[in-house]
Amino acid sequence: MMHQSPHSMRYNDPVKDRRQFARAKVKWPVTILSSEQKALGEIESISNSGARIYSQELPLPGQKLSLEIQPPNHQSFCVFAKTVWGIIADSPERPYPFIFGVQFEDISEDDIQFISEIVSK
Repeated sequence: MMHQSPHSMRYNDPVKDRRQFARAKVKWPVTILSSEQKALGEIESISNSGARIYSQELPLPGQKLSLEIQPPNHQSFCVFAKTVWGIIADSPERPYPFIFGVQFEDISEDDIQFISEIVSK
């Protein structure tokens, strides 16, 4: 179940940088599907292992998601991921109130290659 509370929520501190992979700053639309609902969002950064996403909903910690990622000038692709951290975005210039990080759990080799090319630019 996704959470839409006005209360401050924070789990697993995103400031502690434990990344093993290089990432790229992007602005890609994403459709986020959970077992309960569908939400829209925008990927802010991506790596071979995960992504940082602004969204209209805040998934619960460890929640399994299906992400339909829509990069410009490239065919959309789907990955399965789990939520690693999430907070209220508190950013007036963003169209979405929440931000969260996901770790990819199931992604095709072709999609990993595509992301690798974006990250290496």
